[in-house]
Amino acid sequence: MKKRAEKYVVGNFKGGVGKSTTVQMLSFESAFSRNLKTLVVDLDMQGNTSDVLNLTHMNYSEEEGGGDLLNFENTINDVLMYNLPVEEAVYPIINNLDVLPANISFEMFDDWVKKEYPESTDQFRYIENKLSPLFEKYDRIYFDVPPSISVYTKSAMYMADWVIVILQTQVKSMRNGLQYMEYMEYFVDEFETSLKVVGVIPFMLEASDAVDKEMYAQAQQIYGEHLLNTVVLKNARLKRYDGSGITLEKTKTGKIEYWDRRTHQIFKDIYDEIETHKTWFN
Repeated sequence: MKKRAEKYVVGNFKGGVGKSTTVQMLSFESAFSRNLKTLVVDLDMQGNTSDVLNLTHMNYSEEEGGGDLLNFENTINDVLMYNLPVEEAVYPIINNLDVLPANISFEMFDDWVKKEYPESTDQFRYIENKLSPLFEKYDRIYFDVPPSISVYTKSAMYMADWVIVILQTQVKSMRNGLQYMEYMEYFVDEFETSLKVVGVIPFMLEASDAVDKEMYAQAQQIYGEHLLNTVVLKNARLKRYDGSGITLEKTKTGKIEYWDRRTHQIFKDIYDEIETHKTWFN
């Protein structure tokens, strides 16, 4: 039986809330901890996730699928604008984890696709058609998107099966999280997709901060059972991964170093909660 990837988009209309970090970590856990064939599709012209995953590649041995820094000669822009076969723009990061990278050249695509395909649905279908050869090669696909209502964001919603909403315990993020879910509901009705909210992740909570506690209590009331029990507290190791790539350092006795182990466990727990939430829709 052919594979049919489950596709996830991670969203919020506010930047800097942890969307890309969540894509990076969940895709890593999917590949490394769950042994699922996993792909990250970078739909953000800043290419931050592509860069972090490239650094991650350098942190692992050849046996683990790692190696020297990769040269992303081909990107998603070459696939969408210049008819490069999509398989030629996919790069291995570690065993079971690949990336379809983006860089600043992707900025040109927005104007191009709107000129070539004036109707929104045609834009989405064009992108889906270009990427579709990958859909039967993977178990999981994660879309990393910019924090805006753009062709990229809407195309990811159109292709995805599930949406994961990132929520920071701040007033603006709470508001933007709700706006994102309201827009998603409109999008599903307008374009007749089957996209479902599979979880809301509370991110970078200051456990001892009274305002954060108040915001988290409000989030529990607003999002109800969609809000995950696992909270991502402020985490220096996650911040370090932005510059070092994702690591699993070992002590002299061969055990995973404490802060790496603790950080990865957070996202393993998130991964498992999302899997449980998916059963609600069966």
